[in-house]
Order: sequence, then C-alpha cells, then structure tokens
Amino acid sequence: MVETVTLNLFNVSRKILDMAPSITTVWMQEIVRSMEIPVTIPRDFAEKRTVLLARYLVENVDHDMQAWSLDMGEWLRSQEFPFSSILRTYQIYRNVFWRVLQPELHQWSLSPSDMLYLETQLGKAMDESVFWAVYHFEQMMNEELVQKEETISYLHNDKLTMLGKIAANMAHELRNPLCAIEGFLKLIGESTKEQAKLQSYIQVVMHEFENLHRQLTGFLSFSKKPILDEIFKTVQVENLFEEVELLITPRLLGENIRFEKLIHPCSLACYEEGLKQVIVNLLNNAIDAVQHRPDKCISVIATSSDGWLYLSVENNGEMIPAEIVESLFQPFFTTKQNGTGIGLSICKNIIEKHNGTIHCDSNEKRTRFVVSLPITTAEPTEQSVS
Repeated sequence: MVETVTLNLFNVSRKILDMAPSITTVWMQEIVRSMEIPVTIPRDFAEKRTVLLARYLVENVDHDMQAWSLDMGEWLRSQEFPFSSILRTYQIYRNVFWRVLQPELHQWSLSPSDMLYLETQLGKAMDESVFWAVYHFEQMMNEELVQKEETISYLHNDKLTMLGKIAANMAHELRNPLCAIEGFLKLIGESTKEQAKLQSYIQVVMHEFENLHRQLTGFLSFSKKPILDEIFKTVQVENLFEEVELLITPRLLGENIRFEKLIHPCSLACYEEGLKQVIVNLLNNAIDAVQHRPDKCISVIATSSDGWLYLSVENNGEMIPAEIVESLFQPFFTTKQNGTGIGLSICKNIIEKHNGTIHCDSNEKRTRFVVSLPITTAEPTEQSVS
C-alpha cells in the first residue's frame, strides 16, 4: 500500500503543477470578487504557493516554504494590508484549491486511503504555509514596534538632554545674581530691624526669593548635576511637611479646601529643597484638581516600612483617564490650558535622583500620587538623564 501511495503522489504532484496557473487565476479572481479591501498579489508570488504544495507531496520544501512566506509577508506588509485581510487571502486560497482540484481527483481513480492521505498531506502543507506567514508577519511587526520604541526613547532622551543643558546654563546665569540679591536682602534686613513695616516687605521679598530658588531647583533636576549643588542630608519628615504646609496654607484657606495630614515621624536622607519642590508641586496640582468639587478635600499620608518611606498625596477631584495617567510624567505633556507640562516631569526626575519612584492611580472617587523613597544615609549615585 505504501508503495502505491508513493507512485500516486508523484503522479498527483505533476498534475497539480500543471494546474497551478488555473488555480492561481481563480484564486486572484476570487480575491477581487469577495474581499472588501482589494489585495492584488503579484502573479509569481501567487502561483509559487501551488507549486510548493505540489512539491511538498514528494520532497522536503520546508526551507522554500519559509522563504516564500517571508517574501510574501514582506510584500503584503509593504502594501499595509490589514492582518485580517492577509489571513482572508489564505482562506480563499484553500477553498479555491479544493474546488478546482476535487473534480480532477475523482477522475484519477485513487483509492480511498490514497485520497485521505493526499488530503491530509496537502492540508498539512497549507497549514504550514499559514503558520510561517503568520510567524514572519509577527516578527516584522515586532521589529517595527522595537524600532518605534527606540525612536521614542531616543527622542525622549534627547528632549531631557536638551532640558538638562538649558537647566545647567540657566542655573549658572542666575545663581550669581540670586546670591547677590539674597546677600543684600539680608544686609537690608539687619540694618532695618527697627522698621516693622519695612521688615514685613523684606519678608515678602524673601519668601518670593525662596519660591524662585525652589523653581530653579526643580528645573535643574533635568540636569545630571546634583540638585543645585544641594547637600544630601538627613531631615525629619514631619518638619519638612510643616514647612511645606506653611507655603500652601494661603491657597487652602482661600479656596476653602479641607486638608488632612497623617505624618509618621521618620528620618530621611535627601536633597531637602528638591523634595520640598516635589511635595509643593503635588499639593498645588491637587488643589487645582478639586476646583470644581463642592466638598474639596486633600489628604497627605507619610509612612515608613522595610527601609522605605511612602508619601501619598490624594484628592477627590475628577478621575484622570488611564491613557492620560500613562503620559503624566512625560516632559511638556499637560491637560491644563496654561500649563507648561514640566511640573510632574520635574517631580519624577527629582525622585529618581533619590533612587525612588513616583506613580499615579486614579478612579471616580479619588486620585492619588504615591512617592516611594529609600530611607538611607548614603548619598545616591549620580544618574544620567533617562
């Protein structure tokens, strides 16, 4: 029986080769007739598939099948056909192949076992070609995705590098005059201690000076340098929050916002001004988020566990959609009409310079920003802009 099947297979293979042109013609006509998206396959590509099926019956054509699937896949991909359309062309081919071949098979006087064997072998060959086509298409798509991710990463890094250079230049240009202003303000303050009204003016100027210094500190976080050459030191978290609360209290009172705070005493090694900038940014964003709520509420929680400090700033403002949450920390991304899009990216850079992380989660009830920082007395290693 095996010898008979082998002889029949050679005969069938030759006959299928003879029928390849007519099978290809019907296949291409059927594609044009039945598909919504016109897929015009080059005839040499199309006909080679039938040739490979015929050869598959009598020889090992795995390598040629892969090569054809790769060439076919690259051409289809270059035409930007949808994947569903590509699969549809293979489905149409299977139907056309059997529709053309089966009437001939009945004339070849093949035994039932030979017919079954032939149908099984040809079915396996078709399945193999579809597998390799999908495999190569998937590989091409993955390569494109990797290239796009590399391009996005390059543009992102280039953007941050540019910001770092701008920040470093700005710090250099502004640091000397700011130091001079601070020095003279202190001298004026010392020489006018008896003039209460003038002292109050000086305090306002000093307060704004500190705000300017803090903004410069945050912007410099894009640089590879330490945060404005600040000393990495140990601070008490509760004291740090008290200083930050003094800065935002006028906005909280002026906008009738309920402020809740739960700070567990803890020591933390950090760039103090940089971390203040992060907390102030997060709180100001929270205040902006609750503007249209009748019951405005912001809460801050700081806890420590297993060598880590966890800072949470939560508000009951509107939910941030998931697709926006993913982009919040990208430079220049903003949803505010007059926003610059660098506030949260500054926070992210400062936290990463502390070897920590920051993330956001949001639902219909609340939006929360969580900062995780290692509690350590060792200065973090310098990180390149990423």
